[in-house]
Amino acid sequence: DWSQRWGRRVSGWWIDGCYFPEQMYRFDDEPNFTSFAAAMKAGNPQAIVAFNPGVKVPVIAYTKHEDYSAGEVNLNMLSRAVDACPGRWLECEGKKVQFQILSYLGTSWCRGDKPQMPDDKIIGLTRQLTEKGGVITYDVPIQRSGLIPEPFVEQLRAIGAALK
Repeated sequence: DWSQRWGRRVSGWWIDGCYFPEQMYRFDDEPNFTSFAAAMKAGNPQAIVAFNPGVKVPVIAYTKHEDYSAGEVNLNMLSRAVDACPGRWLECEGKKVQFQILSYLGTSWCRGDKPQMPDDKIIGLTRQLTEKGGVITYDVPIQRSGLIPEPFVEQLRAIGAALK
C-alpha cells in the first residue's frame, strides 16, 4: 500500500528486523523476500531495497532480492567494517548487491550531543570506503524541533566538503 500510495516519491527502502531469515523469509511460500521486494517496488520499480539482518561485521548481502546491503554497524566497529569492504559489490546468490554501511555519529542510534569521532577520523574512514566503491549513511540525532544539532551539521558539512 505505501509503495503504491507514494510511488516514485520513494526511491529506497531499508527494512529492519529481518533477523531470522530461515524461519521467516527464505522459502518459496509468501510472504518471503521475493514478495516483500516486489511489494516495495510496486509503486516504483526503480526503488532500491535492503533487508537488515542486524549488526554484522563484515557487512553481508542478505538476499538476492536486495539492491544494497543494510550494513548496520555500530560506531566502534566502523573501522573494521570499512577495512573488510571488498569493493563496490557484494555477491549474493548470483547477484551483485551494492556495499553500503549504516552507522551513527553520536553516542548511539539517534542519540548524543556531539559527534563521537573527530572530523579527520570520520572523513578518513568515509574516504577509505568510498574509494573502494562502497557507500555510507550516517544516523544523527534529531531535536524535538525537527532540526539536527549543530555539531552534527558541522561534521556532515566537513565530510561533504572533504569528499568533493
